[in-house]
Amino acid sequence: MSPGEPAAGVSVVPSAAAPARADAMRRAFREATQAHPGALSVEEYVFAGRPVRLRIVGRRLAERTHRAFAHLRRDGAPAARPFYIDVWDESETGGQVLPQAAAMELDRRWVACDGTLTASPDGRYVSFRYEESVTLLDRQEQSMISCRRSGSHLSTGDCSKPYVLMLSIWYHDRGVQLLHAGLVAHERGGLLLPGASGTGKSTAALAAVTQGLDFLGDDFVGLERVDGGAFRGHSIFNTVCLTRPTLARFAEIRPHAVEDSFEVEDKPIVYVSELYPARIRDTVPIRAVVLLSKGHARTEITPARRADALRAFAASTLHTVVPRPGREALDRLAALVERVPAYWLRLGPRLEDIGPSLSAIAST
Repeated sequence: MSPGEPAAGVSVVPSAAAPARADAMRRAFREATQAHPGALSVEEYVFAGRPVRLRIVGRRLAERTHRAFAHLRRDGAPAARPFYIDVWDESETGGQVLPQAAAMELDRRWVACDGTLTASPDGRYVSFRYEESVTLLDRQEQSMISCRRSGSHLSTGDCSKPYVLMLSIWYHDRGVQLLHAGLVAHERGGLLLPGASGTGKSTAALAAVTQGLDFLGDDFVGLERVDGGAFRGHSIFNTVCLTRPTLARFAEIRPHAVEDSFEVEDKPIVYVSELYPARIRDTVPIRAVVLLSKGHARTEITPARRADALRAFAASTLHTVVPRPGREALDRLAALVERVPAYWLRLGPRLEDIGPSLSAIAST
């Protein structure tokens, strides 16, 4: 996906509407920062090796958003021009951008993640409207701007994986493919855990970090092909979301999970970087692919076919990540499973068997 092409699966909209919306939102953000300087927070990050500056006007919204990226924070000004993410909370600033955005609804739309995704004909601007928020990505200027009705009324996804849809486009433009997979790391490299929801990715990733492995993600991670044909994985969020019955199995973690009466997907959130700061990494070379299978009498490791690994990625990533990955992404995944070995990890009832089994796979 290049800046001159529409994002895959994104509706095309009249070219004059997107720049006008971008100008209006930038103006509203400037007004919010000027009117409420005490509510402005600015943090510098590195996403997949690229500098990012996240500015948020709204104390509650800032607290809930920065936390998911805390492990990627960097001190000092970036050496290169950063990707700007500017966000403000209408409930704290008194702005009225969301009603104006609704009035600018465009004729051709695409439904994604229960929201509306649109793009300009040249692919430069991509807009996403969801619940009580609107976000606009300017791919040419490397900037994203977003407004929320209230930072006190967020879903589990808003807090645990902020802006994942729009970030997936930005990452893609930089050669990093978002995967619906977990990623943990041993000293010998990273282990990708692909699979659809319910396959045990979050449970395995959290068990692994409690048992000495490093954590990079439980649900969405980045995959990048590097010189020589090797692959590396990138952490995006430092969070794990578990159902309450699953979380109850982690007695030492349960008291630290955040329960916030989320309006959607009411799952507690575990911020891994806060509990295990020494066991979180931002990038790692990929060592192997591990396919998970639940409900076995005991935990066992068996070899997996490359076709099984590719099928697992296709069943999760190609049908979960939005915008839908195209042929380039499928070719990248095919090259990955040709380069690194794949294994089945058949999960038994004991959580304590997961970490040693993953370590054994990485050491093979």
